[in-house]
Amino acid sequence: MNHSNLTAAAVFTAILGLASCKKETEIIVKEVEKKNSWSEVGVFNGFERVILSTGSNGQSLYFQHPNLFTRFTNQNPVRGRRTSVNPVSDVRVRLAIGAQIHAYPEVDSILAIARNDEPLNYRHYVELKKVDPTGIRLNTRLFSLSKGMAINQNNYVLAPYDNNRPSRPFTFLLVAVTPGAPGMPVTGSTRQVVIPQINNSGGYVRNLAAIDDYFLVNLGDAGIYKIKQDGTFRKVHPGAIVDAFYKWNNVVYAPAEYNEILTSTDNGDTWLKSTGTPDQFTLASYYPVRDSLVGVHFGSLYTLRWNGPRFTMRALKNDGLERATITGIEYLRDTVYVATTSGLFARPVKTFFETKL
Repeated sequence: MNHSNLTAAAVFTAILGLASCKKETEIIVKEVEKKNSWSEVGVFNGFERVILSTGSNGQSLYFQHPNLFTRFTNQNPVRGRRTSVNPVSDVRVRLAIGAQIHAYPEVDSILAIARNDEPLNYRHYVELKKVDPTGIRLNTRLFSLSKGMAINQNNYVLAPYDNNRPSRPFTFLLVAVTPGAPGMPVTGSTRQVVIPQINNSGGYVRNLAAIDDYFLVNLGDAGIYKIKQDGTFRKVHPGAIVDAFYKWNNVVYAPAEYNEILTSTDNGDTWLKSTGTPDQFTLASYYPVRDSLVGVHFGSLYTLRWNGPRFTMRALKNDGLERATITGIEYLRDTVYVATTSGLFARPVKTFFETKL
């Protein structure tokens, strides 16, 4: 064999040997999980994660879920006390939850009122058809941002209901509730509130809210009515499509459709209309967090400061909440809780007010 051919063959074999001895390099791509400002509190599962309404007494939080009422504390370790309450499975029905009591339709014509800490026992029942033979059913399906009833600071419950009277007035149950001590029955006395429908106005109960010791009810184009806890009422505004009622720094606000807002400095007796409000005020809800007012517009959060008719807004971090429908904000022991239809989220109050960049 030719010597040059032997040399070439040897070199080629050495190259192959070196190649076969070289170790393979494994490249691992590790996905880094994005840390959101808002994280879910992992105490609820399944349909429990659907939270429709919230309330608080300063020591515990209370949540309405489909067919469930929950008492929640954030002591260490975090835990939720789940107490089954049947009846409301309709996710369109949002119930009022006061500091001591909550109310719900046991069936379509029976109103049940219970203490928040003992929701299964000692309840008070109001049979609609015994109070008003023309009553048909409790009307709890109002405007999507409104709760179907209202509870004022003195434990009076206002609940609208449908009737079959020829004149079709707007009718409400007004229940003065005595919550009672633990282990004792909840009691109450009931009266009707009947608001005539004038000239077939075509009004409807759009939303209602408790402000201090009275109630404000928006009947669409039929006007805004103020109802006192003694059952007396009067029309305080000719008509507006109001999205919410809230009181802040002794002024009552009523954001309305078409970039308007109504304000009252005399507890809803008279109103001043202003225009030019931003779109974030439309279809929004409002919650107090410590000494600040927080607005919710779909999945966005913002602080709102009023100075007479002027206001300033500041967007807050909402990453982690963008796809959630927010149904309540509560503050408890230095933590802000945001209830949604896809879980309960929490953030320390010291970081809650961070500006969204």
